[in-house]
Amino acid sequence: MISKTAGKRIIVLSDNEGLSKAIEFNLSSNLEAEVVLLATNASLRYKAEQPDLMVVAMSSPTSEPVVELSRACLAGYIGAVPILIISDRPFEAKPNERIIHLDFPFDIAGLHSKVEQILRPPV
Repeated sequence: MISKTAGKRIIVLSDNEGLSKAIEFNLSSNLEAEVVLLATNASLRYKAEQPDLMVVAMSSPTSEPVVELSRACLAGYIGAVPILIISDRPFEAKPNERIIHLDFPFDIAGLHSKVEQILRPPV
C-alpha cells in the first residue's frame, strides 16, 4: 500500500544541519516524501514547485522561525502552504492559518504523526 504522503514535497528549513538531515531522513524514508533541505544562513532562494508542507525546525532558543522564513525568502508561503514550526519557544499555533507547532525536542513518532495529520487529504 502506498503511503498517503508518498510523493509529497516538503521543504525543511533549519538552523542546525544535523537536525535538518535527521528530519529529511525520517520523512523521506518513512513517509516516502520528497524532502528539500534549506539552511537558514544560506542566501538560497527556493524556485521549484510549491511545496505541500514547510517544516521550520529551530534548535536554538534565540532563533525566530518567522525571521528565518523571511531571510530565506520563503515568507510568501505563509498562509499558502501548511507550515510546521518545530521550536522550544512558546508558540501559538494557528491551524486555521495553516501554522502548526511541534515542541523541540520531539520524538520521531510525534513528527510522523503531525506530518501525516497535516498532509492527510480532506475527507
